[in-house]
Amino acid sequence: MRFSIHHLTYSVLFIITTLFFSCSNPNGITEEEFDRKAWQLDRNGCETVRAGLLDDLEKIKPKLEGLDEIDLRKILGKPDFTELYSRNQKFYTYYIDASEKCEDVQQDLERGERRLVQIRFDAINAVNEIVITREERNKQ
Repeated sequence: MRFSIHHLTYSVLFIITTLFFSCSNPNGITEEEFDRKAWQLDRNGCETVRAGLLDDLEKIKPKLEGLDEIDLRKILGKPDFTELYSRNQKFYTYYIDASEKCEDVQQDLERGERRLVQIRFDAINAVNEIVITREERNKQ
């Protein structure tokens, strides 16, 4: 069996292309579209950075739907809160406005509502629904 320079060239190109696509972002969300690092660093919404990223999040929602849990966490990071439901459903919650876990926000927690993002995964662990909602801060 004889290999020519063309076979070698095609083989190298195939390997490089495979590596490029395996390392690329699977959902195609660029840093210009959404600042994932800023979102991830604002745990529980304490720094109010997520509020400024809400419009960008709305724009990328269609690209998030259908992602598996691992790919979603690459973009949004660890959720602030996780709920497990029946039939293997899971909900992730990311606070946009400061949660009760933030320091120095007690006066803000006593009034109004808090915005949050809730992401529902289906039984096969794919993002099924993304909802931006409000929750009363002083539920009794």
